[in-house]
Amino acid sequence: MPPPQRIPQTRLIDAAARLVTVPPSQRQTAARQLIRSAPEHGIDLSLIWGVIHPESNQVEQVCLLVPAAGRTGMLYLSAPNETIPDTDDQHNNRVAVLKTAFQEIDQTLSNRVRLVQTLVGDNESWARRACLDAGMSEIGTLAYLKRSVPRQPCNPVPLPQDITLRPAGDLNTPTNRQALATALERSYIDTLDCPGLCDLREIDDVIDSHQATGAYDPALWWVVEHAGEPHGALLLARYPDQSVMELVYIGFSPQLRARGLGRMLMEHAVRAASLAGVAEMTCAVDINNTSALHLYDRLEFRRFDARLALVRPTASQ
Repeated sequence: MPPPQRIPQTRLIDAAARLVTVPPSQRQTAARQLIRSAPEHGIDLSLIWGVIHPESNQVEQVCLLVPAAGRTGMLYLSAPNETIPDTDDQHNNRVAVLKTAFQEIDQTLSNRVRLVQTLVGDNESWARRACLDAGMSEIGTLAYLKRSVPRQPCNPVPLPQDITLRPAGDLNTPTNRQALATALERSYIDTLDCPGLCDLREIDDVIDSHQATGAYDPALWWVVEHAGEPHGALLLARYPDQSVMELVYIGFSPQLRARGLGRMLMEHAVRAASLAGVAEMTCAVDINNTSALHLYDRLEFRRFDARLALVRPTASQ
């Protein structure tokens, strides 16, 4: 098996063509478009590893790492090549490419990337197998849900007297950031939403990652307070070019669960989406979080996709 390597500049179009998901006749054009648009999307195309066959000189398998806010990195893996039988050799190539990438991340990129993650579709068993064999771990399957947003906002939802929903405020202010951090950490206790992820990231990285979702607007971030103490959070983000509001995070401490607060906060979120004038609201939830799924179903969210989430912390952690 040829050794994996960083893809040289001279083979970048061929490598990018292995990552785009378009018909074969359109791949060279799509690959060039990916290369042209990469800088504006924060994609560093030097972070592509691959296997180049020594005889055919064909780029067989590649992976791309895209570092993101919160010291995370999203991993993209090339699909089976229809011109090459997808044998055990090709699987071994995928695994070798991933292991080479992980080794370099551990050695040279750990200050930028503390957690590598990828999302695998239902029909991508080849990717799941390769990622697991390369040392990644499954943390859960995410169901992606959406619902339409009413044009006329509903009336404000009254909360229990001991609960306050206050703006998270300017997160550059240490007291505001600490309050949100405490709220998030308390909400992770006994959570059913990807519990395996909780201990893999520092809380400041989590906040930074949430802030990078969509178009961050501090007016759409709230801390849930109980008796004056932070016990949960409701975080939303707009995608103005798509007329979409995303539920970035909702959660609260065990002390506040089983009180119907989930529905109250979600009704508040839908009202905020209505006031923002968006057409649609989306969210993602661990399929094992059955109580959340029941709530979203009652609120008329409908599933449109599902992805298996896999992660790997850098070895420096």
